[in-house]
Amino acid sequence: MNLFTMIMTLSMLVSAQGFTMPPGASRSVGPPITLHMGFFDGISKAFTNEEFVSPPEGLKATARHILIKDKGQVELVLNELEAGVGFNQVAKAFSACPSGSQGGSLGSFSPGTMVKEFDAVIFDPETNIGEIVGPVQTKFGYHLIVVDKRTGM
Repeated sequence: MNLFTMIMTLSMLVSAQGFTMPPGASRSVGPPITLHMGFFDGISKAFTNEEFVSPPEGLKATARHILIKDKGQVELVLNELEAGVGFNQVAKAFSACPSGSQGGSLGSFSPGTMVKEFDAVIFDPETNIGEIVGPVQTKFGYHLIVVDKRTGM
């Protein structure tokens, strides 16, 4: 069966089902028409990621901290930082938190993940990215915090 015969057969089937051209419509070739055929649409969607994209990123922060249990050591740690020793090095040497072994990195987290006092500093728009903030007192001790990234604000 050639293309012309297929088109004519399709035209007869469509007409037999009661589908007709609207009055005043021409049979000339116009802009392309997208056919929605159900089954084939499902197959075409398998090759796109429209339905499978990750959700938009909400309010999150990435931060590091140094946890100091003894208030008397806060000045010592601040002096090390002011002397130019890197935050990661100081965290490894002084932090009482297990994250100290990773330079104090807490990764990325949403509000409510950390204790209230900590979240208040991290998600405060007045807290500058990349600056050391603290000491911030929580039930765990005293924190020196650096917010590395904040999204969704």
